[in-house]
Amino acid sequence: MNTIRLRRSIISVPANREKMVNKAFNLDADVIMLDLEDSVPIDEKETARKRAVSAFRDQEWKGKVRSCRINGMSTPFAYRDIIDIVEQAGEYIDTIVVPKVDDPAEIKAIDYLLTQIELGMGLKRPIGIEASIETAFGMLRAGEIAFSSPRVETLVFGVADYSASLTMLSKGVSGHGESEDFYPGHRFHFPLSRMAMAAKAAGLSAIDAPYGDYKDPQGLRRSCQMSASLGYDGKWVIHPDQIAIVNEVYSPSEEDFQRSAKILKAYEQAMATGAGSLALDGKMVDAASIRVARLVYAQWETINRQK
Repeated sequence: MNTIRLRRSIISVPANREKMVNKAFNLDADVIMLDLEDSVPIDEKETARKRAVSAFRDQEWKGKVRSCRINGMSTPFAYRDIIDIVEQAGEYIDTIVVPKVDDPAEIKAIDYLLTQIELGMGLKRPIGIEASIETAFGMLRAGEIAFSSPRVETLVFGVADYSASLTMLSKGVSGHGESEDFYPGHRFHFPLSRMAMAAKAAGLSAIDAPYGDYKDPQGLRRSCQMSASLGYDGKWVIHPDQIAIVNEVYSPSEEDFQRSAKILKAYEQAMATGAGSLALDGKMVDAASIRVARLVYAQWETINRQK
């Protein structure tokens, strides 16, 4: 499965907040994630499920990825989340986000449950899984989690709970430590790199955690640039004002696209003439460059198709 979707920006919306849900469909985020977990009080879990079902069935999603974050598998809510949401709206759902994944067995259990529901309901399209890595233990097993099921499409970095699991000192609200002056470096470079490696090895997308200060556009841009440079495909956002910057940074530039198109055209010409090597603008073009060019070209086309 491992479906690759456009996921530059993912906005999380509390499923129990009907007005917020309705507004989300007019935003430019690639993914709308209806949240049943942290943003929903315990006494409103059932209400959130019902409103999520209504949103999946009744709203015009306008080509956006349709996602839902369930409660963690260690809670008493996860089973009911999956059963109610998928049985009543499974044909409209693209992915389920699973929070705080520590063990690949959690993903396998959800896979089996989804398979039974899909067979019982006669659903034609399998629902994908997005695994959120939010603890030190989960990070240690990120590779196993990435390969745990063909349904897994993304790994998501949950920086807040990850920090708590390591009892990390935090003085800022950025969530990523890019501007903190008490540590001479980027504190999250290692887990970001480790998770990206696990995701890409399994052919998945890697999604970065949100930047907490929505009134700091420069900090947001820097955070996006840093994770994009490590291979991340997108980022969660907590406020509509963050979407434009996030979409921009995780999109190929016009220059990137033109360069990729030029490389691919030169490659096709070289193959047609039987040339054993390829040089462009005085530089050798290797197989890795061609693979990158194909990815950039495909992403550009996907973005422009959805405009």
